Amino acid sequence: MVNILGSGVAVTAMASLALSMTSFNVVHAEELCSILPSTYEAAKTEYPDLAAAIKTVEEYSIATWFTDRLSAADRTKMLDDITTKCAEDTRMTIVVYGIPDKDCNAGLSTDGSVKSTADYKSFLKELTDAVGERKVLYVVEPDAVGLLAEEGGCGKTAGYLDNLKVAVEALSANANAELYVDVGYWTLEYEAQRSTVVTVMTELSSAGTLKGITINTSNYRSNKQMSELCTNFQTDMGKKGMNCIVDTSRNYNEPKTTDWCNVLEAGIGHPPTSETNITNLDYFMWIKRPGESDGTCTVGSVTVEYIAF
Repeated sequence: MVNILGSGVAVTAMASLALSMTSFNVVHAEELCSILPSTYEAAKTEYPDLAAAIKTVEEYSIATWFTDRLSAADRTKMLDDITTKCAEDTRMTIVVYGIPDKDCNAGLSTDGSVKSTADYKSFLKELTDAVGERKVLYVVEPDAVGLLAEEGGCGKTAGYLDNLKVAVEALSANANAELYVDVGYWTLEYEAQRSTVVTVMTELSSAGTLKGITINTSNYRSNKQMSELCTNFQTDMGKKGMNCIVDTSRNYNEPKTTDWCNVLEAGIGHPPTSETNITNLDYFMWIKRPGESDGTCTVGSVTVEYIAF
């Protein structure tokens, strides 16, 4: 198996982090809290030349993924770790990724224990019971709305909308929870897809309280472009109070193509913060774990076969 840390992607990304620290007015988003990916420690040992860069990455909040792809025991430990580590006055950052038949198009992430709405409700209850009334920011179901917005997309037949309503209702029962539904970014580029996103978000708003959407998850688009797309969404939605979060984990360099898989020129973007200095962007976040592989890629990207860390 090929480790992403052994490829040019990680070297470029980690090196770019040092550049970003000198280029940005960095503000630690101390109100955001998460736990470190367990694979980082092994990566520092295996690749000592990148240890300093990885340690720098570890100083910032990297969203914690609560997914049915983890065993029940691992999920329990993860929730115990994050609720223990994060102080009461911080806001935990958790990605919820367990909708039944997730990734219904590519089928690369469909494995997991959640097979039905009943399973999903139990999965969500694990999370909400552990979090209680604590302050938390939820990124809700990456890819789901994108697969609903595609013409002829599989999200509709997979029942994503009804299950997203289940998630929104369960997660927003905590008055201290901030919910941002992931919509990709490409869904906001064209009017037809954007209209579907607006319809979905309107329906989800009836199930519970939403703060906004996350865009650019695991992708490379610039903050400027994301702010413009967010404005388009807000205009169509008619709710300027519904803002956006941008995943900056790999968008330091302006993308030259629409490729999404282990792009060689990628670099780690602005560190997580609520001080974005862009009115309609509530946070910059690292939702994708910096340095994490996308798996096996095609021509034009580095070929890797395993998520390294």
